[in-house]
Amino acid sequence: MKAILAAVPLFLSCVLSTQGAAAEVAVVAAAAASASTPPLGRVIERAAGAPRGICVLLGDSLEKRALELAARTELLIYVQLSSGADLRSFRKRLDAAGYYGTRVYAERGDWARVHLADNVADVVVADDDAAAAVEAEAMRVLRPAGKAFLGGKELTKPFPKGVDDWSHPYHGADNNPVSSDRLARAPYLTQFLAEPRYAPLPQVAVASAGRVFKAFGNVAFKTREEAYLNTLVAFNGYNGTILWTRPMPEGIPVHRNALIATPEAVYLATADECLLLDPATGREIDSISPRKRKSGGAYWKWLAVEEGTLYALAGEDDPVDSEQRWKREQHGWPWRRISPEYNAKEHGWGYARSVIAIDVATERVRWRHEEAEPIDSRAMCMRDGKIYIFRFGAFLACLDAETGTELWRKTPENAPELFGVLKTESPRQGYSTNWRSMVYTKASDDALYFAGPQVDGLVAVSAEDGALLWEHEYNNFQLILRDDALYGISGPWKDKSSRKFDPLTGEIIATLDFGRRACARVTASTDAI
Repeated sequence: MKAILAAVPLFLSCVLSTQGAAAEVAVVAAAAASASTPPLGRVIERAAGAPRGICVLLGDSLEKRALELAARTELLIYVQLSSGADLRSFRKRLDAAGYYGTRVYAERGDWARVHLADNVADVVVADDDAAAAVEAEAMRVLRPAGKAFLGGKELTKPFPKGVDDWSHPYHGADNNPVSSDRLARAPYLTQFLAEPRYAPLPQVAVASAGRVFKAFGNVAFKTREEAYLNTLVAFNGYNGTILWTRPMPEGIPVHRNALIATPEAVYLATADECLLLDPATGREIDSISPRKRKSGGAYWKWLAVEEGTLYALAGEDDPVDSEQRWKREQHGWPWRRISPEYNAKEHGWGYARSVIAIDVATERVRWRHEEAEPIDSRAMCMRDGKIYIFRFGAFLACLDAETGTELWRKTPENAPELFGVLKTESPRQGYSTNWRSMVYTKASDDALYFAGPQVDGLVAVSAEDGALLWEHEYNNFQLILRDDALYGISGPWKDKSSRKFDPLTGEIIATLDFGRRACARVTASTDAI
């Protein structure tokens, strides 16, 4: 795994989790961790937490160790020698072994500064001569939860406070793509560049505890993308190292809420089961499969996890979309020929009748809610102990997440005004509006907001009783819910001005002179959209 490292601050610390972090740096006297101990290579591999990662060796006596580690591990190794060391001779030995500039990098400098970015190394090892002088620098370049072996001392870097996970594809089960991380702030600078530079589409990403998990789909427009077709890939969130890969069943729709990351497990809905994977290794920990019933099926369409409960929408099998290898050599990625299912006249994925709540620890079904007509999973969201389910022209309902009890229901009969604006689905899809497989409902404690390629306008509905609050005619917003307002970020055509709305009245607080470009999708952090 090649990575280009730059001496810049950490970017996207939202991939971390404070769960399980030590409150202070743990300092342990450990003779076995000494740089002169023979089994150090095995210690380093275990400390990295994965077969691959970035290992830093500080000290002139560790030249031989670098060659040994390169020969028997997959680690990317950075060696810093003292100012007086013979760097040229060491580089020649590395080059002769085939490692220089590919697996091992070597520099020279005094111990006042390690020539790497903050939070980028998985393991730091210093020999006895360097150990006393490099402790502060070792802790700076280590990623959170990384380990340093400094002479006879072992150190573990704690997770900082204020770090957020991006556990669901749209951050949380409320579908509002806004990170609450307090460390990821402007200026936003590059932390690393790493492979793959290009990958198949569509893609879904989640992150937790310093790891990023990406599900790559079934369409490769160009040959360079084909290696990752239908693949789940785990990355180190601090340095881009690929930790593990796992093939996914061909034809499973990737662009949906069916991938969740927590510090303890990665939840992946395949077809008739939900896999629980070890985040560090990708090894299967468990699988959960709801019992099939005559009224539906057990194909998973939507997932959410909160406080030990797995919530799911399950039903009959979805259509299988074939793998596409277009081998395109022209510029760009076209929207008119994606795949049979993505280009179908009607969206055929993600509809089911059964909402299920499952206790993760016991796999016991806590409750099940059945609908007469299929629910559209793209509109499902969860917030403040409530689950919202919807189908164009048929119903909008609210379920109690604890019991499955229906709290309220709106239909064309009892809410004609609401279903006058949410009567039919738009089939739009393209660079200006984005995928029609994306979600189109977001939830706050007070309201639901409908907007997206499928919706002909912006619609706000009361979370308390489902009453129509307000609507706006512009039909190409992507929404961001912040504490101060609802932001509608406009598309690249018609009126390109974005809007800042009062969330409950729809009053336009401000008109913003910017909009999306091309295929962009909107996310936000504590200080930016």
